[in-house]
Amino acid sequence: MKIVSSIALICICSTSISFAAKFDIQESLRHYKPQLSDAFKQNLAQADTEAGREYFERKCAQCHDSQKEGGHSKGPHLWNWYGRKAGSISGFVFSEGMLESGHTWDFATLNYYLTRTDRAVPGVEMNFRGIRQDDKRTQLLGHMRTLNDEVPPWP
Repeated sequence: MKIVSSIALICICSTSISFAAKFDIQESLRHYKPQLSDAFKQNLAQADTEAGREYFERKCAQCHDSQKEGGHSKGPHLWNWYGRKAGSISGFVFSEGMLESGHTWDFATLNYYLTRTDRAVPGVEMNFRGIRQDDKRTQLLGHMRTLNDEVPPWP
């Protein structure tokens, strides 16, 4: 029994170590300032925001409220996300990783984050691996652009 328990512990620890070391810390938003390519910017400006809203409702609304008069849920309230320092909205308990990330949300940082959340903010508690398809992210970002008192200009 002790041998089986020791083997299980070694396997769990090995898996945790390899997962944690998957990305270079320099790839995190704490150290990396992402940029949007010209092609991505063009696609973003032409994004189907209705498809983005539908995607948000299917994938994001379970944990995030996006209504102007809304509030926190399992995830933080997303109204007025653009220009907000990560982890700064009051009344929500953020992970240490998000609090230490130091970035400000804009199209480039949100796009990078949504591509691979675990790479962008190591230690984030959001149970979401990311959206690998550029078209889905442009649609979602197009919708999220509307979730602000003052709609930000396209990049």
